[in-house]
Amino acid sequence: MRTARGLTPAVSPLALLALAATLFFSIGGVVPAQPKPATAVAEDQRLLPYVKPGQLVDIGGRRINLHCTGTGSPTVILMSGSSSWSVVWYLTQPEIAKRARVCAFDRASFGFSDPAPKPPTMSEAVSDLHAALKAADIPGPYVLVGHSLGGVEARLFAERWPQEVAGMVLVDTSPAAEFLIEVNLPGFDEAEGFEGFTTGMLRCALLEAHGPLDPSNAEYAHCSLGPLPADTPAALRKMWPSFFTTDYWIARFSQLSSLWTHRYDSVDHLDLGDRPLVVLSADDSWGLTDGPAKTFWRNYRKQWFAQHEALAHLSSRGVHRVIDHTGHMIQLEKPQAVIDAVDEVLRQVRAGAQS
Repeated sequence: MRTARGLTPAVSPLALLALAATLFFSIGGVVPAQPKPATAVAEDQRLLPYVKPGQLVDIGGRRINLHCTGTGSPTVILMSGSSSWSVVWYLTQPEIAKRARVCAFDRASFGFSDPAPKPPTMSEAVSDLHAALKAADIPGPYVLVGHSLGGVEARLFAERWPQEVAGMVLVDTSPAAEFLIEVNLPGFDEAEGFEGFTTGMLRCALLEAHGPLDPSNAEYAHCSLGPLPADTPAALRKMWPSFFTTDYWIARFSQLSSLWTHRYDSVDHLDLGDRPLVVLSADDSWGLTDGPAKTFWRNYRKQWFAQHEALAHLSSRGVHRVIDHTGHMIQLEKPQAVIDAVDEVLRQVRAGAQS
């Protein structure tokens, strides 16, 4: 769920765009300014498909963005972490599209989707996805790929519509009630918890309520999750600040609040039968350091791995795999690991359908 406390050297500049949008959970998590290049830098063309909406699907007076590519069944659904949207899959979606139809999903108030009528809960986000898939005539069963909070949403989807899920890949997923788990760990500090990092979100929401921030404003980088890397396409750079609206910040706060409750605990105890399941863990999600929080993060890491191992047992064919030299954003730092996991699940689903 939370941002790595430091970017590892393994993260390429190409990944920084999505990292800027997805790795900002603590108040101190602003991506540091990058020096201006001395020479022109070629734009990363892989980001251009995410500069405009895919299919804006009406679900009853508001629209949800589905960015779908490729052909072939079962359809793969990409579900992002709590601060991100479809752009975070720009390194994985094109490869998955060579194997099957794949749709990345923007929650209400994120990316190109319309705002929700009220701060959305996790349950409502899952309902929006289900409604959008039906309205767009994208039939199941689906292979769900959920990162971080999106992994909890994937399990909630499977709990509510079990017959519509053929398999699942969980990418460094959060456990349900994550914040209630962490407060009981030795060394917990409130400044590192929910109360601490949501303060920054609410401040950005209040600032944006008065209109878009001017780049000269001291809060601009904080509330637009920038600056962007040098190879960001000009079209995306121009529109980037428009994504970080008051609705966006309030929706993030609301989504994260879903982890401060036991309401969704049942999704960590599903019976997926023999449906294919791969659970990926980053080997250093939280950028462990020797600072005062060392004890807490060491305990948290053990708990994180134990939760992922338990989730792999939701299916008789579940597999837990730790991806070396990665932080929380496996799909950016080691995209092939996610691609291979999806491919593994697709092969098993298709083999079962033929038998």
